[in-house]
Amino acid sequence: MDRARKRPIVYAIRDFPPGCGTNPTNFPDKDHFKSSRTGDDVVSDSEPVGASPKEEQKLRTSKHDRVLVRSPKPEETRLKQEPALRSLHDRVLGAPKHKGSCSRQEPESKQSNPDHVVGAPPTPREKVLEVLRAFKDVYRELDRDKQARRGGDAFDATARIDIKAQAFLESEGRHVNAEKRIGLVPGINIGDEFQYKTELRLVGLHFKTMCGIDYMDVGGVKYATSIVASEGNGYDDKFDAGVVIYTGEGGNVISKQEKKTENQRMVKGNLALANSMRHKTEVRVIRGQERYDGKGKRYVYDGLYLVDKYWLEKGVSGKSMYKFKLCKIPGQTR
Repeated sequence: MDRARKRPIVYAIRDFPPGCGTNPTNFPDKDHFKSSRTGDDVVSDSEPVGASPKEEQKLRTSKHDRVLVRSPKPEETRLKQEPALRSLHDRVLGAPKHKGSCSRQEPESKQSNPDHVVGAPPTPREKVLEVLRAFKDVYRELDRDKQARRGGDAFDATARIDIKAQAFLESEGRHVNAEKRIGLVPGINIGDEFQYKTELRLVGLHFKTMCGIDYMDVGGVKYATSIVASEGNGYDDKFDAGVVIYTGEGGNVISKQEKKTENQRMVKGNLALANSMRHKTEVRVIRGQERYDGKGKRYVYDGLYLVDKYWLEKGVSGKSMYKFKLCKIPGQTR
């Protein structure tokens, strides 16, 4: 059977001059063309001229629905166009079209970077930088509060501003890398500089603000996580190319009456460094250096080291102190 008989026959009326290509006896009158045109789309209530009785019956049934009819297009062309439009939609919006939600998908198609993930969490580096910015903002705000240095509460009048800023940020949960760890700290790069030890604590690089050796307990064994080594200004630490000679902690006894020294013991941080040597675990080294303006120190992260050896020697006071030799692990980049 002919394919043309399988689908409904749809007629379109075009505005041709009367008698052009049409049987004049069956041509509609001139008033029919006074209605507005919309290209090839017309709403037709009239019956087709020259249609068979069977086709006329179909048209009478459909004309009550007042449908919009369009001049037919080749079927093979329509089948080829639809997949093309669908693939274009998928490529621009990056997701299948949902019913009634095309307007919600429009902002996605305006993204300048199609690989950008909206609402992606910040990187570890971004978290560290944000904490340091917050510390500086709080520090400046506290520094402007002159009442803390002019009387009032005794603690407020004597407390260091950096410690107060650190305490405030920790109480607000605005610190990162809050758990101690051995090795690298996410978001920290070699060469990063800090003005206060409290900043080292807030980013998880070194937690003990009053001690040079930080350590943690793993399975009942203490391991060193980081040290802050300072050369000069009364410190006995020595720096060389990739080597640090670090003086152990303890031996200084300070009381209200006097300050005296005693022999250092293999406990706490000293024991942790010795265990790190035995088990070959990494230790982070932060160098305490004089600031560029000569006012105090700055702290520079120098990378990961391994404890090579340690020994006892007599200090200036005649008391025994521990010395640790740490060697920088090669291959680290800034």
